[in-house]
Amino acid sequence: SISLALPAASLRDSTWSSSSVILVPITSLLYGVADFLGGEASRKVSAASVVVWSGVLSFPPLVAVALAFGGEATVDDYLIGLAAGAAGATGLVMLFAGLAKGRAATVAPLSAAIGAVVPVVVAVISGDRPSAWAWVGVALAVPAIALSAWTDDETGSVRVGLRYGFVAGLGFGGFAAIIGLTSDDSGLLPLIAARGATVLLVLALSLAGVWALDRFSEAPRAIVVANSVLDVSANMTLIVALRAGSFALAAVAASFYPAVTVILARLVNGESLRKRQMVGIAGTLVALALIAAN
Repeated sequence: SISLALPAASLRDSTWSSSSVILVPITSLLYGVADFLGGEASRKVSAASVVVWSGVLSFPPLVAVALAFGGEATVDDYLIGLAAGAAGATGLVMLFAGLAKGRAATVAPLSAAIGAVVPVVVAVISGDRPSAWAWVGVALAVPAIALSAWTDDETGSVRVGLRYGFVAGLGFGGFAAIIGLTSDDSGLLPLIAARGATVLLVLALSLAGVWALDRFSEAPRAIVVANSVLDVSANMTLIVALRAGSFALAAVAASFYPAVTVILARLVNGESLRKRQMVGIAGTLVALALIAAN
């Protein structure tokens, strides 16, 4: 049966190991750049196409790296990976659906904040106990992440946007929380099942008529390839960071990727940064420093 407990290393102590200190910022950077590229690609083809083709392209190298990394995954580990992939796909579906309806101002920040909170709740229930200063960092991180992702798109129903954002956040947070249930001995192997579940679920929704699916030849191929490499790399660094020390702290710190996406939108597309976004970005840096000092 599936064991609903975090890896033993997370339960023994709540220190944020040196490995996590290095890997978590890298994870946020990778996710942030991947999301930015995914958004750029979605301007030319449907978001579902980006998710599916990115997943298909990243699957073979993921399998190769996971096998080279080694490990002994049980059936439970693969089942947990499937559940994590389904959760991640749900987050993507709800995020893109909410954004497509013009509710970015409520969907994006709420999904980012909830995505940071869910793993913390799971970790605390499982026995993870960060220090007092680390909790200050967590408390600062949640609103800071929301502020950094807060756009000015106020069209559409706020109430409906909140529903999309809340479910999307549960999906993103669920991925981190669920994938953390895999055993340390499984290495990166559960990510194979997770990636497969994400692609198959989004593909099934597309074939069911929920989204249109464009051919790969119609997509900006270089961007999609880069997105696939960065996204799967972020998944790899995330799962290693979650096992390296405090599960709660690693999960929250890895959720700072919206700030990276916003900064890239400013640098590449010349999008203006609102004061609240600048405050949010500054807040995420302070929160990260507090968490790292744990």
